[in-house]
Amino acid sequence: MASPRVIALDLGGTKLLSGVVDDQGVVERRVVAPTDVSSEEAVLVQVEEAVQGLLEDDIGAIGIGIPSTIDQRRGEAIDSVNIPLSDVPLRDRLHERFGVPVAIENDANAAAVAEHRYGAGRGYRHMIMLTLGTGVGGGLILDGELYRGAIGAAAELGHMTLDLHGPPCQGNCPGRGHLEAMASGTAADGYAREAAERNPEGDLGRAAAEGKTVDAHLAVELAAHGPGDARDVLDHVGFHLGVGIASFVNIFNPELVVIGGGFSRAGDLLFEPARRVVAERALSPARDEVKIVPALLGVEAGLIGAGLVGFEALHRRH
Repeated sequence: MASPRVIALDLGGTKLLSGVVDDQGVVERRVVAPTDVSSEEAVLVQVEEAVQGLLEDDIGAIGIGIPSTIDQRRGEAIDSVNIPLSDVPLRDRLHERFGVPVAIENDANAAAVAEHRYGAGRGYRHMIMLTLGTGVGGGLILDGELYRGAIGAAAELGHMTLDLHGPPCQGNCPGRGHLEAMASGTAADGYAREAAERNPEGDLGRAAAEGKTVDAHLAVELAAHGPGDARDVLDHVGFHLGVGIASFVNIFNPELVVIGGGFSRAGDLLFEPARRVVAERALSPARDEVKIVPALLGVEAGLIGAGLVGFEALHRRH
């Protein structure tokens, strides 16, 4: 008999990635669609339609990663910064609709599980995952296991405060000066626009005058060509990323910090300033042992991780 497969979903603020994942973490089918954030019900209907479109007889479970704080006791998405989900009993809703075991997980936790099992963290027992995109997600692998906290809401690393009087955080987060507000792709969008307005003769300013969209993607593209305002933007973001990582290194003493998410494609333009800050600000000996590396699984880390937590639900049933 063939091994069962699971349906995996990686729900983000901008897109919903869905697919079928086998027990080796291989994605066999994948579908991507813009996330419908018009209402809570619209998101839930979109998730259900994605599952329905992939449902086959050998599907054993469903795993879904969502950018939300999670209550694992009740299987609820409690609060979400970038999508309209609040106090939603998602696990029960999907189980009642489709009749298979369902696991829900924070999206960055799911990515951490995938990178630890099959990606950059393979072979390590103490790992921190940061996902840089619309926001900043976090996941903790401590002594070889995903750390979920008392009820499942742990590792909201993007909401560590860097600056008490910093910019407001995103969505419905009440904080200010959080890592997410200062080191995400969204933050880089804002820094790039500010630089273009401040210096019309700089590389970003000239690009704006040519009608180009000034955002993080453009900053990465221009920064690759050499010094300029775009490079300064990435240095600025990388500095704040490093400040955050230095604190995580001091607190958790990880062997590895893995950085993924769409904005991580900036690579060393972002990582090198972060590494410099960690070398200057973190405590010895932890700072001397930690490695800061890019994720290996790319955009599929969250999807693969959702599949892996789906298999956890399947194994619990048996």
